[in-house]
Amino acid sequence: MNKPPKLPNIRRKIPTVRQPWRGKGFWDHLGMGEFWANLSLHLAKKRLPRLRIPAIPGTNIMQRYLFMEMLGPFTVSLIVATFVLFIAKVIELTNMVVSRGVGLDVVGRLLLYVIPYFMAHSIPMATMLGVLLGFMRLSSDNEITALKSAGVSMKQLLAPVIALAAITWTLTMAFTIWAMPWGQNKFENLVFEVAQARADLALKERVFLDAVSGLVIYVNRLPAPGAMEDIFVVDERDPGKTYTVVAKRGKIFPAKNDKITLRLYDGTIHNVAKDRKTAQNASFKTYDVAIDASYLSKAQRDQENKHAKEMYLSELFAQLDQHEPGTRKYLKAQIELQQKFALPLACFVMAFIALPLGTHWKSGRSWGVGIGLVVFMGYYLLFSLSWNLGDTGNYPPTLGVWLPNILFGLVGLMLFRKELKEKPFPLLDSIDRLPQMVASFVQRGSLKSRGSRQSGQQ
Repeated sequence: MNKPPKLPNIRRKIPTVRQPWRGKGFWDHLGMGEFWANLSLHLAKKRLPRLRIPAIPGTNIMQRYLFMEMLGPFTVSLIVATFVLFIAKVIELTNMVVSRGVGLDVVGRLLLYVIPYFMAHSIPMATMLGVLLGFMRLSSDNEITALKSAGVSMKQLLAPVIALAAITWTLTMAFTIWAMPWGQNKFENLVFEVAQARADLALKERVFLDAVSGLVIYVNRLPAPGAMEDIFVVDERDPGKTYTVVAKRGKIFPAKNDKITLRLYDGTIHNVAKDRKTAQNASFKTYDVAIDASYLSKAQRDQENKHAKEMYLSELFAQLDQHEPGTRKYLKAQIELQQKFALPLACFVMAFIALPLGTHWKSGRSWGVGIGLVVFMGYYLLFSLSWNLGDTGNYPPTLGVWLPNILFGLVGLMLFRKELKEKPFPLLDSIDRLPQMVASFVQRGSLKSRGSRQSGQQ
């Protein structure tokens, strides 16, 4: 009987990269042969622990699995959103280092104090993206279909979503009630402390400065540290006269004997009496405006000069008791008080909208991120618009602050009911087919261009 021909060993002809650490002689050469052998034997006998989902009382494995599935996208979204807001603030404060000569330590402290504000606004957005991306991954892998086939309803999927929203709501409440007032107050105090030594930092191009009582300063351009161009000053500190000063250029001198000097060059001064019966005009080569440095110091920032964003709950309630309803300070305190509770509730609203969107969506994650950002930007724009309208006093500020949560909460309830009854979403279905439509359009365009090139070559 003839034996089959012996096939050549192809594996021997494949060149391999030499890896000396795999051989025994390599470790013996280093004097670690016995150690490596004992370590390999020890690891072979040991079973490596598996990554387990932590057990939480009152929950089952499915709920813990869904919660961990949302936790990863939530963490990444929170880091990215906070980083984007942080970078935007860094770019804004870089001007203080480059053109104003402020130290990096001061800028670093200012950035530290605005982190609570960033976190309070990025946590609701990260909550929505975490729920949306988590359930989108499950939906694209048909795990949601498998769960529904096993008898799991949308109401049972809601429990881990509520758990995540409750955690993020607690974090956002902590930031809005305690961390944000602390950060805003520290930020303003540091700015005023720096402005006491560097008055030019308090000045901004094309912005009216009225921090000093009875004095308004406007500077069109700040070309260099301490230098000014096109200055306009209204001085009403004299009870009997009002001085209006216009100058082409000027210079700021640091505080000396608790006085900051604004020296103006090549300008005119207009003097009008309080009874408006007499007026005088005069030109000057040099004119000094003295400012008390204590007006820009931290000591002057008492309760009356505090912004509403710097106040804790007790201070806001005190403001409401001190001022009459309808006044400017009453409206600002009322809006800020309502915001401290309305913004954290957005975590529940965004999560409630993201759940039906994630279970219904079948396309890639990139499109889901785009939809999530569009929804949150719509919420934030409506939130800002309602805040501005409530600030004018045209309608109750309470309604203006809570209106976005009410509208988007109703939208989330409608989407959840449709997904619970498994009714079609015409708009979402058309958006879900958008990636395939774009891909087919690009493919047809490439085929046409390829055919035109081939016909041109022939």
